[in-house]
Amino acid sequence: MRKTALLFVLLFCWTAADGVAGEEAIYVGVKKCKVCHIKIYQTWKDTKHALAFDKLNEQEKQDPKCTECHTTGKDVTFPGIQCEACHAPGSKFTSATIMNKKKYEADPEGQRKMAIEAGLIIAPNEASCKLCHNERSPHYKPFDFKARYEEIKHKNK
Repeated sequence: MRKTALLFVLLFCWTAADGVAGEEAIYVGVKKCKVCHIKIYQTWKDTKHALAFDKLNEQEKQDPKCTECHTTGKDVTFPGIQCEACHAPGSKFTSATIMNKKKYEADPEGQRKMAIEAGLIIAPNEASCKLCHNERSPHYKPFDFKARYEEIKHKNK
């Protein structure tokens, strides 16, 4: 009886943990963002961030130490520094309930609040940039967050 109860408790915990893990936001990729944010996409697509993965040679494209910073989410299926590298994995805030032009026009602050509550980061901070722009990089140059942020920021559209 005790073994059965223990097995039941373990099974319950495993199932509960699996459900929590399933709730974690996942990356959706720039194609999803581009649908609504085409102007931002157009200014991004030829930047150093967008082309970061392309700068790697074939060996580096297989090296996790390189792909960690030259892809989004450390995933080669999301090459380059895409939207979600700065704004967080989008599966929860890119839903039609939140990213909805009509709803946004009717209540911009409410929609913005919902997006933030769902995980959207409006603007990256220095710490998030320095996850890659640091001394570990073989091509490191001193990083001035304020100056570099001015080069990459865009209006919310």
